[in-house]
Amino acid sequence: MDSKGNSLIAYNVLEKRIINSGFCTLCGACEAACPVSALHIQGEKVNRLHDCSQDLDLCPICYEICPHSEALLLRSLSFVADAPVKNEAVGYYRKILLAQAVDSKLREQSHGGAVVTSLLKYGIEKKVFDSAIVSQTEPENPTKPKPSVALVPDDILSAIGSKFFPSSVAKAYGRAVYGHGKTAIAFVGVPCHVLALRKMEAWQHKIIDHLKITIGLFCFGTFSLSSLLDYITEKYKIKPSDIKRLRVSSNFEVHTESGVTQIPMHEIEKHILPSCRACTDFTSELADISVGGAYPLPDWSTVIIRTKAGEDFFYEAVENGVINTWVIEQEPKVYERIVVAAMQKRTSALKEAKEMEKVYGYLPALLLRETDALANIKIEEIMAKNITTVPQDMTVSQFLNFVAKQHHISYPMMNEKGKPVGWATLEEASSVPKTKRDTTLVSQIARRKLIVAYPDETALDAFKRMSESETGRVLIFDRTNPKKLLGIVTKTDLMHTLTKKC
Repeated sequence: MDSKGNSLIAYNVLEKRIINSGFCTLCGACEAACPVSALHIQGEKVNRLHDCSQDLDLCPICYEICPHSEALLLRSLSFVADAPVKNEAVGYYRKILLAQAVDSKLREQSHGGAVVTSLLKYGIEKKVFDSAIVSQTEPENPTKPKPSVALVPDDILSAIGSKFFPSSVAKAYGRAVYGHGKTAIAFVGVPCHVLALRKMEAWQHKIIDHLKITIGLFCFGTFSLSSLLDYITEKYKIKPSDIKRLRVSSNFEVHTESGVTQIPMHEIEKHILPSCRACTDFTSELADISVGGAYPLPDWSTVIIRTKAGEDFFYEAVENGVINTWVIEQEPKVYERIVVAAMQKRTSALKEAKEMEKVYGYLPALLLRETDALANIKIEEIMAKNITTVPQDMTVSQFLNFVAKQHHISYPMMNEKGKPVGWATLEEASSVPKTKRDTTLVSQIARRKLIVAYPDETALDAFKRMSESETGRVLIFDRTNPKKLLGIVTKTDLMHTLTKKC
């Protein structure tokens, strides 16, 4: 039977909910963030090298920073939430425009606008950052991505091309910090990669101080490497070593020396990773700069600027003659295609998440943001009425035992009159030294600010208050009797709301 400490080690939850359920996309954030180097990505699996509970009394980090867990979603959203435009299809942003590399050779190599390549090359040449995390391809297997720490412009050029399989770029970020001593890093990844870095930022992990800029790539989903390649080998008699390039258009294109094989997308959809099928983020909504295709314009890219840091860096590159820009309003077909693709992915993902909940008993993580779906649901329809609370005179040691049995990470704290006066959370409790837990009360470490809503308000009202306070829960009180606690709404309840609405 697990001890209290072992039951509060996050890896146990990570293994059960993410790894064993097939939701892991091998980003490597857990390996990069583990304080005792207990985790290692090898092949297509997360390996536990040793039992971290022997080294740590409590540790929530690997589960919380996993992009497929429900933790830290609202705190992660806060990094882009000050953008002036809040769009239901593509998220929060400052500006959307078309862009291309001025260098025509780069555009020819990339088969597109080459915006990401140009930005990274410029950033390293001008020492805006000292390295960039990218995905190259392995020489012996051109289809397999290899996470890389790019240190010079030539490293950037070798990473040109779309990648369709998992790449442990978050792991490479950790290697850039620990192995190379880099302090100003540009990071390129798909939505789940960017979310993992934002979660580390929200968690205030020590290695995240070295992050300079994040560039997110548009993404329909990632394929299982062995599964899809085995299928292509069996059905089309194409060996992985013969593949020169993969490309997605209306079909999945496999380029070899002998020509191009067109595979219908519906034929290979079953090889998309489970968590990707439930991902609602098409445009990397948490990046500083998001970049994707600009169909039907072959030599251009769509750029979504979301943060002040992204805006400053992008326009510095424009002013220095590296990037050309064009107004997207002049190309309405480009914008329409992106919005339609984003909404199709979102709708499909919500349906898939609902089906997955039936199988696994819980929802995959859904990126939350302002949406009309939340505005049409009343809080009284979704709030939980059976509330588990803790007394303010409970000790931290008693609280940790309570958490181990109840499995939630936060609870309303009540005074002797039965009135809620704060929140007791695992995060604060775990920071109390072991020697002081028997003598420290939860009232001494609890969060005192209560975020309040009322039954007649909407789920969107609840979401906005959660976002403003960067918390994952609101207490629901009776409007006619403000001291009467009626229920609670959490971000998980909002995720359920979205899937039901779908």
